[in-house]
Amino acid sequence: MMKYLRDRRAIASMDEGTAALIAGLAGLVGALGGAIVGAVAAVRGARIGAEQAAETARQQVRDQASVDHDHWLRQQRLEAYTRFLAGYDDCTKVMQRIRRQILDMSAEADPPEQDFDEVAAAVNALRRLRQSVKLVGPDSIHSRAVALEDAVWDYHAALQDLAEAVAGADPVTDQVREEEYQGMRGTADAHDAFVRAVGSLLEHAGTPTT
Repeated sequence: MMKYLRDRRAIASMDEGTAALIAGLAGLVGALGGAIVGAVAAVRGARIGAEQAAETARQQVRDQASVDHDHWLRQQRLEAYTRFLAGYDDCTKVMQRIRRQILDMSAEADPPEQDFDEVAAAVNALRRLRQSVKLVGPDSIHSRAVALEDAVWDYHAALQDLAEAVAGADPVTDQVREEEYQGMRGTADAHDAFVRAVGSLLEHAGTPTT
């Protein structure tokens, strides 16, 4: 009987030990599981944070690239417009000189052909400069540049007509004089329209400086 009781107590003690061991294991597993879940969440959070940081950096790069491109384009446009206007000034100087020569010409005098060749060369140079305006745009500015170039060519033709009328010893008709005057005014009006268009573009671009 005593042996039986000792065996029962031993078994009970073993059961308690086993239960304690199982409880301890369960607690360890729970702790490990919590740690693993926390680690996974931390890794996932870090990955999401890294992706967001990378996207923010990429957006900043894109924004900076856009700003740099806009600034570059603005500068290119200003340079093209300035060169075109300088080319127009060159044409105007030559044509005004020819106009004075024509008005001072005596009857049957030879027209200033060499000077007209100089005008043609200046207008051809203006055409090349206008192509630069076309490259940088926009279309609204290029169309004004085309109108100014056409006006210069028209005035060139009007001056030639006036020179031929004077050289031919024919009375210079009111029509010839009016065409020459309108040609001169046409270049001035086209120039003003181009300058106003450029000013409007720069104003809307938010800079007086592309």
